[in-house]
Amino acid sequence: MSGNARTLLGALAIFGAAGCARDVVTIPLVRSAGLPLVDTPPSATPLEVVTHSTAIADPLPVRSTRVAYADLEHALGFAVSSAVVPWAASRKSPPQGGWRLLVELTQARAEFAGGRLFVTLAAQATLRTRADDGYVAQTQATCHQAGLVAPDAGAPVLYACMTHLGRDLEGWLGRIAPSPAN
Repeated sequence: MSGNARTLLGALAIFGAAGCARDVVTIPLVRSAGLPLVDTPPSATPLEVVTHSTAIADPLPVRSTRVAYADLEHALGFAVSSAVVPWAASRKSPPQGGWRLLVELTQARAEFAGGRLFVTLAAQATLRTRADDGYVAQTQATCHQAGLVAPDAGAPVLYACMTHLGRDLEGWLGRIAPSPAN
């Protein structure tokens, strides 16, 4: 094979790979679910929620499609923060500096099959005091959600799963530290 032919094949391979990358439709989960992009300063609330992900693809590809969802950590933080507001609000005297809830996304899977979008998320949550980073408790939560939606219209399905995780964590917080009225 001549040098020009190899160069042409190399250029076609690069162009083909770039063309495939352009075919992936990335959906920004935060914007698609209609979530605000406002961060609350930790000192303004008795409970700070911090989200991380471990070995999770972000954007999260939807198997069997060319769709991927981005902004998983931010959307999860919003879902959990919204869910735990009642627990945090019922604490009349939090520890000095309040609490920090670290929510680590440990599994994320999205798949489209039979006209349905299936989502599975798993997280580990650790509650600590903010002032001295003192350990309080730890748990794990999982959610499964499905919806009859096109893969590129699945942001509400993914966010519903995150909301379910948040409600589970709010229930867990209530069990480990019941409100003063209980």
